[in-house]
Amino acid sequence: MTEKNQAEWLLVQQSYDKQEQQALWLKVVTILVWLWLLKNAAAIELQLGIIGLFWLHEAMLKTFQQRAADRLLQLEQAILQAQDIGCQWHSQWQYQRQGPFQLILSYAKQALKPTVAVTYLALIAASLLRLWL
Repeated sequence: MTEKNQAEWLLVQQSYDKQEQQALWLKVVTILVWLWLLKNAAAIELQLGIIGLFWLHEAMLKTFQQRAADRLLQLEQAILQAQDIGCQWHSQWQYQRQGPFQLILSYAKQALKPTVAVTYLALIAASLLRLWL
């Protein structure tokens, strides 16, 4: 294992874990904002819009986290093969970078993962139920 691979792996793993914490805090903030909107009798359009913005933000965060996960897997493969690919994350990403349409698709893919979507779908359902009841 090269020092560069090891150093990058540790840094990317820490970043991955922090992004997971940020996603959890984002869900907590979303719920608190939604409760505040309910307390202040905000319009359903505002509730749904705010939920949608938080959902999009988490999808973007999870897309970046997925890039970190992909890089961790590349580093682990390089370690197994005794290759030195450390400290090349951005140049590797730039080489593999796709167009705007692919980026939007990756956001959508992350947004639809059950671990991301469940909170936002529950809040949307609760908002709609509250409107109809």
